[in-house]
This record gives sequence, C-alpha cells and structure tokens, in this order.
Amino acid sequence: MTAKREFIFGTAIFRIRLAMGSLGLCACAACIAAPEEIQVYLDEFAAPGKFGLDLHTNYVLSAQPGSNTRRMLRVTPELSYGFNENWEGALYWLTSVGPAQLDGHPVTDGVKIRAKWRPRAPTPDSPWYGAINVELGQLSRRFYPDQTSVEIKLIGVYQKGPLTLGANLNLDRALRTDAQQPATAELDTKAAYRITSKNEGDVRLGIENYAFLGALRSWAIPSTRTSSTFLVTDFSFRRWDFNVGLGKASGATPDRWLIKAVIGIPLD
Repeated sequence: MTAKREFIFGTAIFRIRLAMGSLGLCACAACIAAPEEIQVYLDEFAAPGKFGLDLHTNYVLSAQPGSNTRRMLRVTPELSYGFNENWEGALYWLTSVGPAQLDGHPVTDGVKIRAKWRPRAPTPDSPWYGAINVELGQLSRRFYPDQTSVEIKLIGVYQKGPLTLGANLNLDRALRTDAQQPATAELDTKAAYRITSKNEGDVRLGIENYAFLGALRSWAIPSTRTSSTFLVTDFSFRRWDFNVGLGKASGATPDRWLIKAVIGIPLD
C-alpha cells in the first residue's frame, strides 16, 4: 500500500512539474514578438573573400488583445563574409521598435554571430545540397530570459528545374547552467516554384512554414507549439534580392498576422 501511495505521489509531482514547465514556456512565448530572422536557409553562401549584407525585417500587423507585440517592427542587419568555398561567417545586430516598449523608441535587442559550413557547393549534377549553421547570441532579456543562446541549424535543400524544396531543423538552448528555458526545436520548411527565367528577374512564388515544436523534453504537449505560414515571393531587381511574405501565426503566440522581408543589398 505504501509503495502504491509513493507511486501515485511521484506521478502527481511529475505531472505538476511538467505542467509548470509548459506554463513557463507558454508565458515566455506570450511575451515575445516574431523572431528577428524569419527565413528558411537554402544554398545562399557568400563568395570567398567577399562580404554580403542582408536586412531582415518583420512587422506584427495584428495580435491578441492586450498584447505588447502589436505593431512591433524588428530590423536586423546581417553582415556575412565568405572565408572559402566551405566556410561562411556572419554578424547580426538585433533591433526593434513598438508602441508598447520605451514609448515607441528603437532599442537594441542584442547581437549574434554565426558560422556556416557546407561539404561542397551546389553543382548542376546533383539536386541535393546540405549545410550546418551554428549561432551564438547575447540577447535582450525581454526576448530571451537566459540572454545567452546557441542554435544549431541543419539545412537540407532539393532543387530541380523551377522547383525548390528546403527544410531547416533548429535546435536551440541557453548557454547558462541555471537556464530558465529548456532546449527547444523548430522545423522550418519551404516550397517555391520559379515562374520566370533568371534573365527576367528570377521570380519565385512559394510557401514557408515555421513550426516551433516546443521543449525537447515535452513535445507531447501541443499547447507549447506555434506555427506561422507565409505566402512568399522571391525576386531580384538590379542586383538587389528580395524575399517578401505575408504570414498567419497560430498556437502559443500573441501574434496573428505578420509581414516580413529579407533584402539582399549589393556591396560592390
């Protein structure tokens, strides 16, 4: 009888801890806006010895009533450099502005550095491409309570003719030993179809989905998950590259409708 009571008590404690962890994750999800970078990584890579500059932006058009993320704009410049055919590095500067923070004044949300490695460059002989991206961040407490983070991104791409399919598996955790947030996972996917030739602007239409799967230790709890689906277009204009999309978010996030753009700026 005693053993049975201990089992029941232990099970109850486990469920309470799991529920508290889930509530904490949901509370964290409810206090942040869209991520600073809404992008599915494909085969983009800076040329050896060359710099690249991308501007990541997103704006929360609508959110749940009372949310402090409504009308929040996030702007993140990304300066990259190609070390050789296999290695690329980059630096991000995260900023945001919104009516619910500091009387609408722009603020700095932290910095990130990253390194991307690929075994080989894309070739016409194979439609498959893969790479690994690692990011280290020192972030604002408003968006990430643990402030320091590391993310590993596994990149897979299939390109054949006008069709492009891409998937990124993101594994994220805090660098602190006393982390408040658990390790999490996200699966980002993209399907795009080229409707013009490269000489005519290389216009592609597609769908991107960003599925936050929640904590690695509690994937079975649907209430911690979020999903954002964007209708996107990719095109080039006078050596500038654009990825523009309109998205709908659902799940454990206050955001509902968002617009985003990734702008590739020529430096030479």
